[in-house]
Amino acid sequence: MITKYFTGIKTIDKIILGLILLFAVSLTNSIFINQIGYFFPLIILTYLLVIKKDNRFEKNGLELVFILFLAAELISAIFSVDQGYAFKLFFKRLILIPVVYTIVAVANDSDKAKLIFKFYLGAALITMLLYIIFAYEHFIAQLYSIELKGPSPFQYVMTAGGLMSFTMIFFFAFLINEKTKIAVRLFYLFAFGVAAVGLFASYTRAAWLGGVAGILMIVILKRKWLILAPLILVLLVALFFFKSESKVYEYVIKDNQFVQTNAIKTEGRAIRVICEGDTLLIANYENGVVAYKDGKVIQKIETPAPVTQVKKWRDNYYIAYLADTRILLLNKKANGEFHSDKTFTSPGKTTFFKVLHGKFYIADQDSGLTIFQNPLNLAEKITFKKLNGIESFDGNSTQFISFTPDDHRLKLYSCMDGLPVTAIDSFDTKSIYGLVWLNNNHLFFQGGKEFVQFTISNNKLRKVVSQELIGTIQLAFNNANIFACTLDGKILKADIDSSRIGIFKQITSLGYAPFDFIKAGDKFYTAFNKRNRLASIYDPYHETNIERMNIWRTGFKILVDHPLFGVGDIDLGNLYAQYKDKYLKENFGHMHNNFVHLLVILGVVGFAVVMFMLFKILQMHLKIYRTVKDIPFVSSYALGATAAFVGFLFSGLGEWNFGDQEIITMVWFTLGLNIAFYKSYLKDTKTD
Repeated sequence: MITKYFTGIKTIDKIILGLILLFAVSLTNSIFINQIGYFFPLIILTYLLVIKKDNRFEKNGLELVFILFLAAELISAIFSVDQGYAFKLFFKRLILIPVVYTIVAVANDSDKAKLIFKFYLGAALITMLLYIIFAYEHFIAQLYSIELKGPSPFQYVMTAGGLMSFTMIFFFAFLINEKTKIAVRLFYLFAFGVAAVGLFASYTRAAWLGGVAGILMIVILKRKWLILAPLILVLLVALFFFKSESKVYEYVIKDNQFVQTNAIKTEGRAIRVICEGDTLLIANYENGVVAYKDGKVIQKIETPAPVTQVKKWRDNYYIAYLADTRILLLNKKANGEFHSDKTFTSPGKTTFFKVLHGKFYIADQDSGLTIFQNPLNLAEKITFKKLNGIESFDGNSTQFISFTPDDHRLKLYSCMDGLPVTAIDSFDTKSIYGLVWLNNNHLFFQGGKEFVQFTISNNKLRKVVSQELIGTIQLAFNNANIFACTLDGKILKADIDSSRIGIFKQITSLGYAPFDFIKAGDKFYTAFNKRNRLASIYDPYHETNIERMNIWRTGFKILVDHPLFGVGDIDLGNLYAQYKDKYLKENFGHMHNNFVHLLVILGVVGFAVVMFMLFKILQMHLKIYRTVKDIPFVSSYALGATAAFVGFLFSGLGEWNFGDQEIITMVWFTLGLNIAFYKSYLKDTKTD
C-alpha cells in the first residue's frame, strides 16, 4: 500500500513526497501540474536548507560540469545580441538543473525511488493509451495525410514523441533485463507495444531515431545480439517492403465506371499534373517539371529546387512552385519547348495560391494576399495586406471567397476587375481546417469533419446541405456533373440541376491516395506517389530535410559572425531572418538540431563545455549501470536511463530537444532517479 511510505514521517516530508509523485505523474501530460510538483518541493527543501539548516541536497560528482555549463550560459548572455532574453533563459536552465538534486533528496531510499518511478511509468502508459485514441481519430479524419504529423492532445507533437521514446525505452529495458514472473514480463511486453505504437503514431522522425538508438544501446549493453535479428528484419521490411513508387494515371468514364486507360511511371515523385492539349505537365518533385506526350517524356525542365506544383498562368506562361518557396516562371516557345525565364517570390510565408481569370493569386500567412497580374511584368502586382491568415480561396471576376482558420470563417468579397475590394458576408464554419471551391453561385467547403454546400444569393452565403465527407482534395466540374476526389482515393459524383447541386455519392475507389485529381476533356488524371516514411529520415529531397539543411546553413552563417561565445541563449527568429537566404520565407527560433543550436547560441567555447557535460552524464549513467547490473529492478532502471539518455542525444540530431522544457526535465528526472538508486545501493552495501 502506498500509505506505508507516508507512515512515520514528518508532515512536511509527506507534502514533499506527495508533490514529487504529482511531478512524476504529470511528466508526460501536463507542464503546469509538473511545475507545481517540482517547484514547491524545491522551495520547501531550499527553505529547510537556509532557515532550518537542514541540508538534504547531496553532491553527485556532476557539480563541476553543471557550474561550467551555467558559466557558459552566463558568459554568452553577457555578450548576447539580446541580453534580456538570454538572461531569462539562463535563469530557466539554472532552476531546472536542481531537478536532479530534488529527486535525489526525496528518493532517499530505494523503495521511494521505485514508487516515484512506478508513478511516472503508470501515468505515462495511461497517457500513451489516450494518445493512441486521439491518434486513431486523427487517422480517421485523414489528418496524417494533411498535416504529416500526429495529434497534440497534451503537448506539441515533437515533445510528445520525445517523451514517448523515453517511456518505450524503459519498458524495453525492463522486458529484456528483468528475470521475473511470466505475467509481469507479459505486462512489460504489452506496455512496450503500447509505447511503440504511440511513438509511431506521433509521426516524429527525430523521436523514432531516438527510440531506435535507445533500443540498440540496450542490446549492446546486454549483448543480446539475437534480438537484433527481428529488429533488423522489421527495419528491412519497413525500408524495402514498402517501396517507393510514382505514377500518373489516366481514366475515362464508361458505363458510369472509372476505367483506367493509361499509367505513366515517373522517375521522381508525381505531385501535381496539368493537361495542355495532348501534353501532360507533371510536377515531378526532385526531377523538376516533366512534359509527357503519348505517355513518353518529351522534355525535362530542371528546377533549382524540388517542385511541388505546376499551373498555367496565361497564354504560354506557366508557374512551377518550388519546395523552398521560390516560384519559377516557365515560357512555352513556338516550337513547343518550355524554358525557365526567371524566379520570383511572394512577400511572405505562402499558404495557398491559385490562378484565377488570368491573374496569379498568392495568400501569405503574414503579409496578406498578393495578386500578380502579368507574367511579362512581375512588378505589376497588388498586395492586400489586411487579407492575411488565408488558408484557402477561390473566386471569379465578381466574387472572391476565402477561409481563415484563425477565426474559422468563410468570407465573401465583392470584386472589381477580379480584385477583392469589399467584404460582404461571412460564415462561421467552426473548423480549423478548410478548402473552398466556387462554381458559379455554388460554394463548396471541405472542413475537418464535413463537406458543406452553399449558395450565394443577394451577396449572402446560405448553407444548403452538409455531408459527413472527409478529406476532399479536389473537385472537377463539367456541365452536368461535379466529381470529387478524397485523400483516400474515393471518387464521388453529384448531379447539377439548373438551380441546385445534388448530394455527392461514391461511384468508385481508386485504391490509393492521390496527390492530385483533374479533368481534361473527357479524361481524368491523378498524380500518385508513395514514399517510405522511415527512409525519409535520410532522404535529401524530403521537404523537412531540405528545410533543416537551410536552417543549419543559416546557423553556420550566424556562427561565423559570433564564433567564441555565440549570440546568447535566445529565440533565434529575428536573427535567423537577417541571415537566411532571401527567398526562404519562414523564420525559425531554433536550429532543429541540438549541436548546431548550441554552437550558435554559446559559440565554440560554450559548445565544448556542453559536450563535456553530456559526456560526463553518459559516463555516470554507464558507471551506475555497471555497478548495479546484478541488482533486480535497479539494474533495469539504470539500463533504461542510460539508453534513454543516448536516445535523447540521437533525437537531438533532428530537433532542439535540449531546449524543450518537458524533454530536458525528463532528462534531469531520469538522471536524478538513477543517482538516487545508486546512492541507496551504496548505503545498503555499507550497511550489509
